[in-house]
Amino acid sequence: MFKSLHIKDQNGVTLVELLVVISIISILAAIGLPQYGRFVATGRVRSAATELIQNMRVARTMAIKENRAYLITFNEAGANTYTMGFDGNANNSLLDAQDGYGTGTVRTVNIPNVHGTDVSFGTAAATGPDEPDSCPACIGIGGNTVAFGGTAGPVRQVFNTDGTVASTGSAFFTHAGRGFTYMVRISFQSGKMDLWKWDGDNAIPNPTVVNTCNATPVRYCGWTEVR
Repeated sequence: MFKSLHIKDQNGVTLVELLVVISIISILAAIGLPQYGRFVATGRVRSAATELIQNMRVARTMAIKENRAYLITFNEAGANTYTMGFDGNANNSLLDAQDGYGTGTVRTVNIPNVHGTDVSFGTAAATGPDEPDSCPACIGIGGNTVAFGGTAGPVRQVFNTDGTVASTGSAFFTHAGRGFTYMVRISFQSGKMDLWKWDGDNAIPNPTVVNTCNATPVRYCGWTEVR
């Protein structure tokens, strides 16, 4: 007598099914990876701008707490850096032995080291928003991507002991490869700080201008107020 042999069903996939799955994964990767790259790039620029706002707020707090003016100087310790501290010898610089921060030395932020080599001071935009509350015409940027008042040598912002600032002005941050740009703006000497995002980038150098000055978020001149 012959015994019946029962072969169990073996689950598997056909070559066609495998190719279909690979094709779907390839399509999703082609769609998702560029968007992920954009997300990472704009996140780095925004992080650099947000960090400056946070450090400005800390400098302002230190000025009030210690009853002495605190400075943030730009590009004094090297390109794409800013330095925080008090000016011990009152020469508008933070590179001297008399300068400090609290009970320690001055603090310096190197933007490319912290946020990536593609992130720096700068912008691909030709104009930027001014005081958002009154919604005036746009300000010309030119080559002054970091500008506070008429200060020079170095460009600086001074935080007074009463919480006010010495001058209004802006600092722009950009991603070199993609052109994403954020702006930190001090519009009033009371020290109010605003964060703006340019609606354009390297691929869209002339974004649509939308003037909605009374809505949230405020938008005009190709910029959107983030906060």
